[in-house]
Amino acid sequence: MRKNVALIFSFFIITINAFSQHMSISGNVQDTVAKAPLQYSVAMAIRIRDSIMVAHTRTDVTGHFELKNLPIDTLQVIISNPRFGDKSFYVFGSPTNNIFDFGKIILPSKSQQLKEVVIYAFKDPVYYKGDTLVYTVDSFKVKQNATVEDLLKRLPGIKVDSKGKITSQGKEISQVLVDGDEFFGSDPTIATKNLAAKSVESVQVYEKKNDKATEGGDETVQVMNLKLKDDAKKGYFGKVSSASDGKKFYEGDLLANKFSNTRKVSVFLLASNTPHSSFEGGDVYKYGLDNESNYQMDENGNYTMTNQNNNEGIPRTLKSGFYYNDKISKKIKLGFNYIYNNNQLTTSSITRSQYFLTDSSYVTDNASNNLQKSEAHSVNFKLTQTLDSLTELIIEPKLNLNSTDQNNYELTKFLTSTDTLIHQTDITNTNKASGYDLNTNVKLNRKFKKKDRTLYVTYNLEMNDNRSTGVLKSFNTFYNSTIPNDSINQQKINTSNTQAHNALAVYTEPLTKKIKLEFEYSYNNSIGKQNKIAQNYFNGEYAVYDSLHTNNFENTRMANRLGLKFIYDIKKYSFNIGSRIRNVDIVNSNLITQQQIKQSINNILPYLGYIYKFSQNSRLNFRYYTSSNQPSINQLQPIPDNSNPNRVVVGNPDLLPTFSHNFNASYNTYKPVSGKYTWCGANYVITNNAFANSIVYDNLGRAIIKTVNVNGNTSAYAYAGTNFPFFQKKLEIGPNLNFNYSNSSGYINNQKNSTTNTGITGQLNISVHLDTLDFGLSYSYNYNSPSSTLSTSIDKPYSKQHYNAYLQLKLPFKFLVETEVEYNINSQRAAGYNINYVLWNGSISKRFFKNENFILAVTCNDILNQNISTSRIVQDNVITDNKTNIISRYFLLKLTYKFNSTKTKENDDMF
Repeated sequence: MRKNVALIFSFFIITINAFSQHMSISGNVQDTVAKAPLQYSVAMAIRIRDSIMVAHTRTDVTGHFELKNLPIDTLQVIISNPRFGDKSFYVFGSPTNNIFDFGKIILPSKSQQLKEVVIYAFKDPVYYKGDTLVYTVDSFKVKQNATVEDLLKRLPGIKVDSKGKITSQGKEISQVLVDGDEFFGSDPTIATKNLAAKSVESVQVYEKKNDKATEGGDETVQVMNLKLKDDAKKGYFGKVSSASDGKKFYEGDLLANKFSNTRKVSVFLLASNTPHSSFEGGDVYKYGLDNESNYQMDENGNYTMTNQNNNEGIPRTLKSGFYYNDKISKKIKLGFNYIYNNNQLTTSSITRSQYFLTDSSYVTDNASNNLQKSEAHSVNFKLTQTLDSLTELIIEPKLNLNSTDQNNYELTKFLTSTDTLIHQTDITNTNKASGYDLNTNVKLNRKFKKKDRTLYVTYNLEMNDNRSTGVLKSFNTFYNSTIPNDSINQQKINTSNTQAHNALAVYTEPLTKKIKLEFEYSYNNSIGKQNKIAQNYFNGEYAVYDSLHTNNFENTRMANRLGLKFIYDIKKYSFNIGSRIRNVDIVNSNLITQQQIKQSINNILPYLGYIYKFSQNSRLNFRYYTSSNQPSINQLQPIPDNSNPNRVVVGNPDLLPTFSHNFNASYNTYKPVSGKYTWCGANYVITNNAFANSIVYDNLGRAIIKTVNVNGNTSAYAYAGTNFPFFQKKLEIGPNLNFNYSNSSGYINNQKNSTTNTGITGQLNISVHLDTLDFGLSYSYNYNSPSSTLSTSIDKPYSKQHYNAYLQLKLPFKFLVETEVEYNINSQRAAGYNINYVLWNGSISKRFFKNENFILAVTCNDILNQNISTSRIVQDNVITDNKTNIISRYFLLKLTYKFNSTKTKENDDMF
């Protein structure tokens, strides 16, 4: 206890001492010709090392000015008056030299000839360049050796969650580029987790057309581009790091980059069995692990898959890759990268689910163990050909080869509402799968001599082929019942392949400088086949054909879309309105019974967008658009999937595509002088023909689930946040608020049921940034209130509280201490799931050598050995509480060596 008090006391003494070290600058601006003071002249203090304006003021009626409480630093002081030329001074502050009085200041005449002109550019930390939101990286203080991911967490309006998913202004970032190019393919975490913050000049966020142009998919995507500094594009630089506890846990990574003229070459290698790296978002699809995937809303208002365990369980990861990009001639640019992934994830979880029916309720307790091994090779090419000064052709083929091996065991116990055991099921699923995905994209960008006249044409070919073989074994034991025990022992062989052609042409014709028309046509044609074969075990082999679980299915789809958009764009605002007409023809064929279901769908798809630009740092956006999602072949194929015999999923070939109306509004503003940043926004979606579950329960609680279409599903999300900096941004206070709402319908035993979930999260962040100290505190409270029209028993609000504190302290002799503590409180959940736990991580490191490029560190994960992963999901008539194993306490000794061609400390910090 005394040690904690001493540490807190020391922290406040350091903080007080840091704030007490200030500079002051004063002077008196005079007009010697008129023999009068120059009132309203501007005095600005600009920090030399990053060109940030730290203070400004105006002279009073006597011509006097004073800049107080300035940080001790090297500053340029500029005195400016519209009737005279500017005058500059340079001050070199120190603790013993911190008061500067320039006395009488005479400004030069505007007509005075200058032998030399030196221009200092002041860049706003946050500003818009056209429709691109730009963050000036050097304006944001980050910790020593910070990665891009650390930097993004400091940028106002940008959030990075525990899985590495990035959102900007409430919108998810779909693609991360480095200098406009994909860095090691489509995995953004290779760039964000490995590139150093100091190598980045600016972070740019903008929206662009979806290159794949897939009908029914997102028409635009949010893109983040990391623009590197010029120094980071010369010579070579990188790092090698290794860590181990000498027994069980290890981490190792290597990243090396070489740049020469237009050529970029990079290699990386990562090996780890800690949460340093595990399955990234989306890998569940790459490795063919989407069996029975089900999107549900979690307690934070995000839709997640029930079988997705990112950053949970015990991982083992090996990743490596090679990146090459070069402009091989004046007109040809070539890019190539290869990535190898080898992952293993072992998870153990327990789940309690409460089922509520109109006349009864029951409970299931589930314990599962899952071992998942995956391997993938990814090859990506990009050829950019400049055909002439106005025309550019881009060809991008991508190939993924993947395989997976999965073994899952589940024990499910069915209990009455009074916890009496009715029956239990033991289920074992083993599955081996392999396949490939080929995606080729061709783009043609054509400009014309007439300004703003453009033509954009793209063609996308998608091909995939996958094969899997698995064995299902299950055994049902019934208690206090005349029902006999039963079992399943079945082999499953599944082959599927898809081929899709997508084409899009967009032509823009300017009518005036302010008015443009945009014409669009898209064509999409796809065919998907899936053949499922089930064979029961008999006489020592899987030889008995099971017709109930065997089916051969084909889905073909053709869509034509024609659109027209009116665009009005001036400096202050832009407005566009338009509509598209779409026809979709669908044929679903059962190749065994030769039955066909044909559908022809016609839609009118309106679009409206408005942007008001208050200034370079502030704007308001509004957008309305329509979208559509297509049912997967698993949802369409009319065959029971009995992978979990207690929850049998049946396909529905009558499914229609969804049709959604999307309303989105956002506002953000940044004040350069004060550094205050405010953002807010809201999104509302209403969906017709939404995919919903129709569930029928038998008297033992087993369910048969079929996907059906329902109308009127709605969801809403709103957010607001601000950031208040004080004391030249040494202290920042940032409150924010999030609200989410969803109303979705389904059917329980043929009765319509509407489930509503309302959640609100409030958060307060406080951070202190000094030269030797970085400290932060945050608190968040999340409250959720679900309800159901079928049963009021589901109306059980629950909450979660989260406390967080972090500290980074620079000590003498090149020592650095870092620590972070999280305290989580879960309330109002099922017995055994109201878990409160503390997660405390820490490290101490020392730098060696003249350039400080060799680092020795000791790190500890979960010092108190309390870490656990918990969640609650409410969907349909079910409340599910889950606990999953996660790596707890371990210590690592870590060695890091940084290298570069410039042999300087500053550039050594690039990695």
